Amino acid sequence: MLQQTTVVTVRKRYDTFLRRFPDVSSLARASEEDILAAWSGLGYYARARNLRLAAQSIVRNHGGAIPRAPSALKRLPGFGEYMAAAVASLAYGTRLPAVEANVERVIARLFALSGVAGSPRLRRLVTSQLEELLPTRRPGDLTAAFMDLGQTICTPRRPACVVCPVAAICEARRRGRPETFPRRRSKPSPSRLPFAVAVAEWSGRVLLVRRKSTWLDGLWEFPSAEGASADDARRSLARRIAGLGLQLAPPRAIATARHAVVNRRLEISVFRARRSGRSRPAGKDARWFLPQELGAAAVPTLTRKIAAAGMRPG
Repeated sequence: MLQQTTVVTVRKRYDTFLRRFPDVSSLARASEEDILAAWSGLGYYARARNLRLAAQSIVRNHGGAIPRAPSALKRLPGFGEYMAAAVASLAYGTRLPAVEANVERVIARLFALSGVAGSPRLRRLVTSQLEELLPTRRPGDLTAAFMDLGQTICTPRRPACVVCPVAAICEARRRGRPETFPRRRSKPSPSRLPFAVAVAEWSGRVLLVRRKSTWLDGLWEFPSAEGASADDARRSLARRIAGLGLQLAPPRAIATARHAVVNRRLEISVFRARRSGRSRPAGKDARWFLPQELGAAAVPTLTRKIAAAGMRPG
């Protein structure tokens, strides 16, 4: 959960997730939709799918016990070099360096290592340094300490060096410029994306459709379309919902919202939609939800944001 997601966000979901899926077997038995629903709001949903697939592999190939060997861990879905090292080190006490963004930043500053954040070269340098530092007993404790240090004190911007427990031996601080280590990777300029969304209501329910794409695949969302302009997005949306037996109601948007997805900035216009005939679309990829059902459904943050913007009276 903590991969590319902050502690503040994860804290809201972690305990609830564990109560719902307390062990590997319960994860393996769960449907993908149940897992996605419990993961809703954390983003990067491929992690949730891989978690379920890994649990199934553990039950099928390892008798339900999470393997200890890094080589076996690396073969699990969603596990790479870092995940295998982290589980082996933190859970089983294997003396193996596990380097993620926080550890990389702390070590790069401690030794003033040159390199771009996230680059293979810097990752190799950091791994080598961490390997030398790891104690024989409980090596995972040191890795966890570096993770916490990077999360709370040695932050990317404005590190709190005055309260850092290793400030006295930090080479980057000695040079007077800790924030310059490691060098930040240049990011592409965010792109603006006009986005139109339809909110259709029937007997107190709203229509959601199941997304089919690499982004948010399998999650429920309001019918939507993007375009080169707001008008273009609206026209595309009208064509799409016609196949659902719907048509846009008034031409004017009833609400607007903004949402950031990686380097895309969605500029969302929300429109009312109504049924164009007596039939109501339904099926495995289109479903009418009661508003109170959205809280437990496999819906992304964007859908919740649109629901809040588009389902207000008015």
